[in-house]
Amino acid sequence: MNTEKVVYLNSEEELEEFSKKEVHILYFSSENCNVCHSVFPKLVDMTSDYDIEIGRIDVNRNVKLAGQHLIFSIPTILVFNEGKEVARESRFVDFEKLSRTLSILL
Repeated sequence: MNTEKVVYLNSEEELEEFSKKEVHILYFSSENCNVCHSVFPKLVDMTSDYDIEIGRIDVNRNVKLAGQHLIFSIPTILVFNEGKEVARESRFVDFEKLSRTLSILL
């Protein structure tokens, strides 16, 4: 698993700077979430063919950021294009759908 494209976001300022990218992914998770630990490597592998970064946000440490994005369950993956959310997958992630979305955007 190549985690070079993963950026850990811990503040509103970091998120704001990260969100300036035209297309980006936000991954909301928690250290104590077993599903999150199994989804994350699949997400990193799926995005390896694309020029895109993943912003990882721990919901326990960043409650405000999670609330701003209406995160009610984890893991949640958000895909943004030009500042607008274009895809959302929560809990049981449809990686084929995410891959199709990224192939259209990138």
